[in-house]
Amino acid sequence: MQTLIISAGEAGQRFDKFLGKYFRDASAGFLYKMLRKKNITLNGRKAAGSEILKEADEIAVFMSDETIRKFRGVSVRTEEPGTFVPDVLFRSSDILVLNKPAGMLVQPGNTSEPSVADHLPGWMLEHGYLSEEELRAFRPAPANRIDRNTSGIVLCGTSYAGLRVLSEIIRSGALKKSYFVLTAKTDLKDGVYTAWARKKAAGNMMEVKDAPEPGYARMVTGLTAVCHGRSLSLLRIELITGRTHQIRAHLGHLGAFVAGDRKYGSAPLNRKLASAYGVSRQLLHACEAVFPPEAAEKCEFPPGGRVRAPLPGDFLRVLKGEGMIIPEGFAHPGA
Repeated sequence: MQTLIISAGEAGQRFDKFLGKYFRDASAGFLYKMLRKKNITLNGRKAAGSEILKEADEIAVFMSDETIRKFRGVSVRTEEPGTFVPDVLFRSSDILVLNKPAGMLVQPGNTSEPSVADHLPGWMLEHGYLSEEELRAFRPAPANRIDRNTSGIVLCGTSYAGLRVLSEIIRSGALKKSYFVLTAKTDLKDGVYTAWARKKAAGNMMEVKDAPEPGYARMVTGLTAVCHGRSLSLLRIELITGRTHQIRAHLGHLGAFVAGDRKYGSAPLNRKLASAYGVSRQLLHACEAVFPPEAAEKCEFPPGGRVRAPLPGDFLRVLKGEGMIIPEGFAHPGA
């Protein structure tokens, strides 16, 4: 027999969802059978699985230790201490905001390459932000995704409540996300641009049109020019919709090719930047997230509901070389 006491971070979820995470290698049918036979009980009583768990609820599991181990299947990536050293912008008991470097995946891909999602639980255990007991039924995870070669803000839920609130505000569009991007010098006017896009049949690229066509989804991008350099422009972008590769595909369609972008960019510009500044990736940075005021009623968010991610070194190097300003509040401390 095993007894589980629900923590504050685990409260608020359905009992069957909790069991599915705890016994990750067990089928739903098996778990419902255990509930029917009272091999799993909630607060000493038979449960249906639809109950909403509260802090301090007691779950009793009447199975052998061997059976429990068989269905648990929990693994945490463990490495030498200090292997994963995230740039933490904000941390509370519910959420963690990271400034992701370019080159790192947010979620696991098709390779064995580690991602933020892989590293996060082990890092939290290492620093005492999470206990083995808390990890048993909730695995901290990123709530948003940015491309491997895009740097900047990644929002992670470190409790069930935090991940749920983050997912809700992202899905509803209530979270305001801004990006800095260096592009080929452009005279595009500040404003909101609309296009339509669909994924090509091959090549993992988006095809963009100026007018709606069957199978194409509406794509809306807000654009503000921050400053212009010798051959580049620094733009601030607000994502109003969230299509695949939206910024790179939309700006490429408008002729403002993203510096260093190999999919939608300009090969001559990329060669020039690689030679002059060692640029090897798209210079796109998720710089700011603004949370809706109502989110703060559900869990702790950054003061003022706003978090900013300083620009990375390669971005700053190009800005300096092009004679452009560093936007106020986005230089690394000491830079």
